[in-house]
Amino acid sequence: MEFSIIIPTINNLKYLKLVIKSLIKNSKFEHEIIVHLNGDDSDTLDYLKKFKIKYTTTKTNVGLCSGVNLATKISNKDYIVYAHDDMYFLPGWDLELKKNIDEIGHNKFYLSCSH
Repeated sequence: MEFSIIIPTINNLKYLKLVIKSLIKNSKFEHEIIVHLNGDDSDTLDYLKKFKIKYTTTKTNVGLCSGVNLATKISNKDYIVYAHDDMYFLPGWDLELKKNIDEIGHNKFYLSCSH
C-alpha cells in the first residue's frame, strides 16, 4: 500500500531533509513524496529538483491548508498522508497505518493522532 506524503514547508530545509530521509529509510513501501514550497527558497527548490522529489510552489506563503491542497492535486495514490516538515517517521510506520486502514474495511475515513 503506497501513500502520497504531502509536506508543506517554508524556509525549513534542514528539517525537511530529515523528514524525507526518515521516510526513505523507515518505510516498507515506496511512497510518493510531494512537498509544497511556500515562498521563494532556492536552496529547498534545488534540493527537491536534485533528488527528483515532486513539488508544488507558490511565490508567497499561502499557508498550510492552501499548500496542502495544491500538493494534493498532483498526487497519484489512493491515500494521502499529511506531514509537517519537522516530523520524523519511525521504522514500520506505514505497516501500522496499513493495518489500521485494513481494519476499518472501507475507504471513507480520516485518521489523526496526538502522540
